[in-house]
Amino acid sequence: MNQLKKIEKILESALHEDLTPYFALVKAMRKHLPWFGSTKRITAALLKECIGDISKLDMAEVAALNFTKTSDGTIIFEDIKDGKARIFINIGKNHKITPGDLIREISKRSGIDGKLVGKIDIHSTYSFIEIPEQYAELVLLSLDKARIKGVPIVVEPAKKKKKQ
Repeated sequence: MNQLKKIEKILESALHEDLTPYFALVKAMRKHLPWFGSTKRITAALLKECIGDISKLDMAEVAALNFTKTSDGTIIFEDIKDGKARIFINIGKNHKITPGDLIREISKRSGIDGKLVGKIDIHSTYSFIEIPEQYAELVLLSLDKARIKGVPIVVEPAKKKKKQ
């Protein structure tokens, strides 16, 4: 099995399998490493053992692996709260984008009523948009390969916020 296939298999397992028994094993293994970051070292050692030498592995290919879809093609939305899914879009204040621009584009392309669009967070180079869960996949697919204000956009399900 080539290295990218092994990495895909590892990430699929991390996304979809119950790994609870393995957490206890990692905890037990950590006791044998005396310094901070020992979980990272264990993970790296396991990857080295599983995948082998990665000196010739193209990290851009690894970064390009797409795990926002299940094997049956269903899109996975990690960040869902109160029935609204968050969507990431790579356009923001630096592109002179407004909430109205985003709502108009979503409504025009997907056909959903603009009033259904929830909270919009516009940052300098990207934005987050909340969409009712039942329309999230439609919005995501309808904005795929679109341009807003001449800028080619990339949309994807937002990643779940990391706990601080």
